[in-house]
Amino acid sequence: MFQSDFTSIYRLAYRRSLSDDRRLIERWLSLHFGGAASDSSDAKAELADADISSQRLDYLRRSLLDIRLESGAFLVDHRCQLMVWNQTLDDLFPEVEFANQAPVPEQVPNEIRRVLLLGCELVTLGATEIEYSFRAEDERGRICFWDVAGIRVEMENTSDVVAAMLLRPVAYQKESALNDRPSLSESLLVFQQLDAIDRQICEAIATGETTGEIATMVGLTRRSVEVRRAKILERLEFTRPVEIVRLLVRLEENDLL
Repeated sequence: MFQSDFTSIYRLAYRRSLSDDRRLIERWLSLHFGGAASDSSDAKAELADADISSQRLDYLRRSLLDIRLESGAFLVDHRCQLMVWNQTLDDLFPEVEFANQAPVPEQVPNEIRRVLLLGCELVTLGATEIEYSFRAEDERGRICFWDVAGIRVEMENTSDVVAAMLLRPVAYQKESALNDRPSLSESLLVFQQLDAIDRQICEAIATGETTGEIATMVGLTRRSVEVRRAKILERLEFTRPVEIVRLLVRLEENDLL
């Protein structure tokens, strides 16, 4: 099992988890968009304007570059127009030209662009925090698994919001690996061997609960939930949490839950 996993999937190594990057961007957002340590009220009012000054955007861009995220990061306003982004995002899509106060460019592979815009829309419409995974081809046509996180920030004294999105590829998959998935009965056997907490985590993932909400629900820390989730994925031979959702749907459809 171990050998087949690494001959079919090329996993990418990071020094920090996506959750660590999310905490870094949360602190950056708090510094620049809220609280006593943020900018003056005049600067906040400027951010709420339909046309933000290029000088202000340049400042935010330089500041975002300084936090050295391992994930591609970008901010959008309530219209889902790009505000600033980091160098990692440019590196992920070297052929794409990102622009201030413009939508996510159409040169971004269509499936990736569609999923990112959906996440942006969810955040700007009211989701305070989202985290999801998806599979799509990258610019070179490779099948790639991606992790995404989104954070909502409400502007003080205005009705406007800013959405910060994080994106990173986590693995590349060979075409042949698509035919090597465990059967439904094999997955059911593994699922039945999970302890009560792990099964509760699976069910919470399937209902769309965030990592923080799951941690509160099962009485563990966020980090403990993340570790358990990774082990669950490994035992089920899955690469993304969305596969847990699909498994539970299939088990329920076949009256196996």
